[in-house]
Formats: sequence, C-alpha cells, structure tokens
Amino acid sequence: MTKKTTTYQRLMSLLLISEGGWWLLVLMAYLFIPFNSWNVKLLFPEMLSLWMLIPVFAGLSWIHWNWKAKIYENYSGYGNTRMLWVTFEPLKAFLHYFLLRSTYFFIILAMAQPVAGSRKVNGSKRVLDLVICLDISNSMNTQDMGGNDVSRLTAAKQAIGELLNQLKGERIAVVIFANDAYTQLPLTMDYGAAKLFIPDIETSMISDQGTNVGRALEIAQEQFKDTESGKAILVITDGEDHEALWKEQIAELKKKNVELTYLGLGSSKGGLIPNNPYDISEGYKRESGQAVVSRIDKSGLERMASESGSILVTSDSPFPNIYDIATNYKNTKNKQVMKVEFNVDKNYFYVPTILALLCMICYFFLPILIRSNKS
Repeated sequence: MTKKTTTYQRLMSLLLISEGGWWLLVLMAYLFIPFNSWNVKLLFPEMLSLWMLIPVFAGLSWIHWNWKAKIYENYSGYGNTRMLWVTFEPLKAFLHYFLLRSTYFFIILAMAQPVAGSRKVNGSKRVLDLVICLDISNSMNTQDMGGNDVSRLTAAKQAIGELLNQLKGERIAVVIFANDAYTQLPLTMDYGAAKLFIPDIETSMISDQGTNVGRALEIAQEQFKDTESGKAILVITDGEDHEALWKEQIAELKKKNVELTYLGLGSSKGGLIPNNPYDISEGYKRESGQAVVSRIDKSGLERMASESGSILVTSDSPFPNIYDIATNYKNTKNKQVMKVEFNVDKNYFYVPTILALLCMICYFFLPILIRSNKS
C-alpha cells in the first residue's frame, strides 16, 4: 500500500467521522434541547428536506478524491516534472469540502427561518364594524329569485356567505328582524362561526311578524356603543316596510357617521308567500280569501336609500352579486385608523446566515492561508 493510498484512506475516515459526528450533534440537539419550552420553531420546516443532498455531495467528493489520488500515484514517479493539475493535498481537499457543505447546511437552516419567542410591534390599521340586518319576515319566504324555486331568505343567506368570503379584517354582527329585532351574532371576527349559524336562520325565529327596518336599525346601533372603529350597516330586505319608523333612525345614523347600505331582494313580478317554506303543498297565505302576492318594494327602498344617501343594490338572482357592496366596505372612507400592537415572532434567520457567510469566507481564504504556511 503506497503512502498516498494510506493518506487517501485517512481522508475517507476523516470524512466519515466528521459527517457522523455532525449529524449525531444535530440529532442530540433535536432530542435533548427543549425547543418547545423555549418556543423555538421553524416557519418553513419543509426546507430542511434539502439537507438530504449533503450525503450526495459527500459521495461525489469521495469519488472525486479517489480519482485524484489514483492520478497522483500514476504521476508520482515524475518528481517535479509532474503536471500541477494532478497535485493532491488531502487536508486542503477535506477543508474545502467541509466548509462548502457547512455553508450549504446553514443556508438551508436560514431558509427554514427559525423563530423563538415574540416581540411587540406598534402599527396601525383601518378598521370597520359591520352589522348585517337580515329581514326574516314571512314575505322573505317568497320563492321568486331567478325562477329557480329559491326563496328570498335563501338568496339572502347565500349573499351573506359570499360577503364573508370577500371581507378581510372587518368585525361583523348579525341582527335579524321582522316587526321586532334581535341581535343574533354580536360583533366578531370569527367568520367561521358566522358561516355555521347563518344557514339555520328561519322566519319562524320571530313570531311578531311584519317588516320594521327602523327597529332593526335601532338594535344595530347598540353594537357600536363600545367601539371606536368605523361603523356600517347592511340591510337585507324585500323592502315591504309597513311601519315607516326608519326616518328617525336614519337621522341618528347620520349624526353618528354610520354608513348605511341596502340590498333589496325579490322580483317586480313577485310571488306567493307559502304557509310552510318547506312544503308548498300546505298552501299560501291569504287575505280576504285571496292569495297574497309579495313583490320587492323597490320604490320604498329607493326612498330609504335617498333619505340616507345610501347605496342600494337590488337583485332577483338566487346568488346576488355583492361584489360592489364588498368592495365599498373594503375601500370606504368610513374606516377608522386605529393604533394597534402586534405580537410578531422573533426571526433568527440571520444567525445561520452569518455562520454560512463565515464558512464561505474561510472557503475562499483557505488557499491563501495554506500558501502562507508553506512559505
């Protein structure tokens, strides 16, 4: 066995020992360091899968060193006349490999973005509190939406669901009303909870029937008592308000700078009001022996919208287009700018980044150091 072959074997042993020791330290750190109690985590842990390329890199280096060692042995008898490109310096080769793979290791760790603990950051955001007033009078059971046997109430609930899909960051509340009104959902940012209970809203929830928009607006304002956010109310109704008490409430809304929007549902042709919305075979509501035909009261809605200077959107579609309404809430000037304090994760990606940079600097300066030692 030649001296160079022995040196090559020692180099391979050094490679195996260093890699084994490195990954043993990583494993011990994972098993014994209490990362959870220190609240240490990775934002992108999937990036660590790229560490699997390190053994591939080690294998390629192994093959390259073997080739260089054999070439060096073949030219060893030529003395100083052998070509420079076949020089083989095991220590330099190993250090080059180790520094390069360490650079790669720390770069991947930095890309995984380790975070620990949190810090408070002061900021501001534009906020809006939105109360949705949903008409659940019996006329909302009329199935005249798009001629598809879809009731106004069903279309209203679908419109609310789509509105929640488009809103971002607004707090919402839901008030149901007929001749009286009740808060069904207080102000919340839990859109998921809202989506769970909205499908269960039925006209039978309020026995005192009729359509009293004024009462709904009165109850809606109660949600704004303890808030400094911008304020908005969306009224979803077919417009058949028989109480006409809304003018007083609109005056109050103007004083409080509450933005009011109307979504009117129903067709001008109208339809019959079923006694049982789930079984129309039970017949329809009658007055003086005649079936009651319910139509959208567009003129009444226009009067209310004109009085308050509000946006009015009407629809007879089973899936009302509420894009304009949602866009208006996103961009409304009625949103208030509030100072808020955020808790954000402390990101320590710079630590492995610095280590990677140091390894790379050593990698490039290694030949200079070796030449200096030789001289």
